[in-house]
Amino acid sequence: MQGVDLKVFYCRPQSTRNHFDPGFAIEVRWDIPLLEGYSWEVLPGDMNAPLTFLGVDNPAVGSALESFKPEVVVIHGYAQRTMWRTAAWCKQNSIPIMIYSDSNGSASRAPWKRLAKSLIVRRFYKQLDGAYYTGENNRAYHRHYGITEDRLFYGPMAVDCARMTHSTGNSAQARYEIREKYGIPQDAFLVIFSGKLIPLKCTHHLLEAVHRCTQRELNVWCIFVGEGPERTRLEEFACKRKMNNAVLTGFVNQSSIGRYYAASDAVALMSWREAKGAPVAEAGVFGCPAILCDRIGCIGATDGARIGENALVYPWADVDALAECIARLCQDENLYRSMSDSARRIALSQDISIAASSLRGAAVKLRGLGKRG
Repeated sequence: MQGVDLKVFYCRPQSTRNHFDPGFAIEVRWDIPLLEGYSWEVLPGDMNAPLTFLGVDNPAVGSALESFKPEVVVIHGYAQRTMWRTAAWCKQNSIPIMIYSDSNGSASRAPWKRLAKSLIVRRFYKQLDGAYYTGENNRAYHRHYGITEDRLFYGPMAVDCARMTHSTGNSAQARYEIREKYGIPQDAFLVIFSGKLIPLKCTHHLLEAVHRCTQRELNVWCIFVGEGPERTRLEEFACKRKMNNAVLTGFVNQSSIGRYYAASDAVALMSWREAKGAPVAEAGVFGCPAILCDRIGCIGATDGARIGENALVYPWADVDALAECIARLCQDENLYRSMSDSARRIALSQDISIAASSLRGAAVKLRGLGKRG
């Protein structure tokens, strides 16, 4: 970031090399550069430990911070012991610390889990001096746990719009080629799901909704871009109902994902719990409106998914309502055109350049405010 001496400390190096991802259920290595253009360091630690609170523990984080001598520290979440160590170091050394997360309070939990989480999170938040919020739900979460309004700083959850469009090339050509590759009619209304095929994502809801659209003789298809343990369930459902309008691509890496969004007409997220929903902005770059269940965290008047502008929202697990949302966008050309234009406009407001500028401004302001009393 211009004007900022930035250094990133990684707890684990997995994302920068081949690693087995249990969600995708395959070995993954991202095919875009992740370590270029900034200073970074991997903290010493047990790299074979599980990705749990105690497993992600880097005792040397304090000495690493002492060596760098930051004026402001930004952490991502509180679910690892290293983050608690970092917060403690900042308190001991009177360094302002800010949290950057996509958390929100929309998830449904048992009462005892809500109480336990509240006690733990409130204790952690007492050590924080500010928060970078990515939308109204995220802002409300930080306020709930005690961050005052003057220490809340807005900025989008970043999407690299330029990289997405550059890697895709000619969008119209990509649309034609992807549809040809998978036998999808060029005039079909195509709904994309992009992510891990895991139970949390409720991917079968989309398949069921598209099947109901087919029963209404609508030219609707769906494409699942991703991999995971739910693949078998989706294949069995499609086979049993003789659906030829559902495509499972398997894992698609970052340099190619834009081509699949360009080939699509709308993006859908059906999760029973989802903090943010990055595919909304990613697909929005290519003019895809979003169809979301009401448990997706980016829904809000000033967030990435704005009801009636670039998003339609339905009650979670209501497959008929999901099918109706798909049908509306498929059949109402004026509505679709308006929402597609809004999807592009709102996606640009989530660009990585804006996020970087916002985070820089937040850090400068927090440095000026200093530690909370």
